[in-house]
Amino acid sequence: MKYETYGEYNPVGVATAESAFLTAWAGLGSWHSDLVLVGGLVPKYLCGDLSASRALPRPVTLDADLGIALGASLGQYGSLQMDLQAQGFHLSKNEFGGPRFVKQVGDFSIPVDFLTERPPATQGTAVVDDVPANIMPGINRALASARSLLVRGLDLQGARQELTIRVCESGPFLAMKLRAFARRQAPKDAFDILYTLLHYDGGTRAAVAAFGDEMRAGNPACVDAAACLNQHFHDEQSSAPIRAANFVLGPPTPGESGDILHQRRQIQQDVVDAGRLLRSAVAT
Repeated sequence: MKYETYGEYNPVGVATAESAFLTAWAGLGSWHSDLVLVGGLVPKYLCGDLSASRALPRPVTLDADLGIALGASLGQYGSLQMDLQAQGFHLSKNEFGGPRFVKQVGDFSIPVDFLTERPPATQGTAVVDDVPANIMPGINRALASARSLLVRGLDLQGARQELTIRVCESGPFLAMKLRAFARRQAPKDAFDILYTLLHYDGGTRAAVAAFGDEMRAGNPACVDAAACLNQHFHDEQSSAPIRAANFVLGPPTPGESGDILHQRRQIQQDVVDAGRLLRSAVAT
């Protein structure tokens, strides 16, 4: 579930989704080498100190996406689906009919989606061990270059967890997010791209360079990513700048204050600048 504006995200639901991810990751210890976190939690973990003052609001998500190697299996020694069910996650479907695991936590239905890569297919599903996973180009690069980060937080049992998470690095993440934006133009995707570029803990230049590395490495998500940059990041009235600003501030309203108008224009310009930097990485 992706909402059109930041204000629609319930903070309790956001915290619950992260706790659900920590619960799932803690219960999948035998699979960690074949897994990588992708999706909405990535900007939070890649962008360093959350107490730092920032113009943009903090990243939000209501689900967890895990990339998984196509050949992941423990053979006779275990089942991925059984390990998930032991944590209370059960196979269901998303709003598009694709497979996902869901756990009901109070008023919130928290999904965990599995994504894999199976060339030459660019969509559909593939079975990994005994779990159906959605096919997404770029997952293999996310797995190959994943960064291991120590993450602390509370799981759904209220237990304090300190876990080493394999997190998608900035280059593959930007490639997949740009590809996603090209296909659905979700405001949150544009925001996640901007937030990652502005606040990546290695700096904006490093994030841009990492995206360029993905182009040169032949990441299959990059063809659509490059087309997206050319089509949707051209100027302040293009889709990505407008949607990123609307995600943070809501749609424009008559009589909008000068302060809000200034913030809106700044976000739009920042997205245009981000697109220019990423296009330069494609060209080099």
